[in-house]
Amino acid sequence: GKRFELPSRYRTLRRVTIRYARWDLSTVDLIDPRSEKFLCALYPIDLAKNADGVRRPLDPIEHVDLLPPRPPAGIAPRLRQLMADYAATGLPPAYIPLDQDKETP
Repeated sequence: GKRFELPSRYRTLRRVTIRYARWDLSTVDLIDPRSEKFLCALYPIDLAKNADGVRRPLDPIEHVDLLPPRPPAGIAPRLRQLMADYAATGLPPAYIPLDQDKETP
């Protein structure tokens, strides 16, 4: 029946892992699920202060390590090497596209 506030720097996490003591809900620990390291303490929301409607601005996201890595753009290095090796043989392309005007058999 208690609500806890997640710090804005962790707002990009889709799923959070927490640890808490059932008998003491004054704080809840936010945990990294892979390394089991303590990240920060979460505190209960003050419902009276939350009801006045004043919100603090969100902090900029500076922790790039929390976001999943971006896939590299372009052709994969191994595929690029295979294409270069194939082009070096001097053989014609293995795939010849059909003309769009002709019907497929």
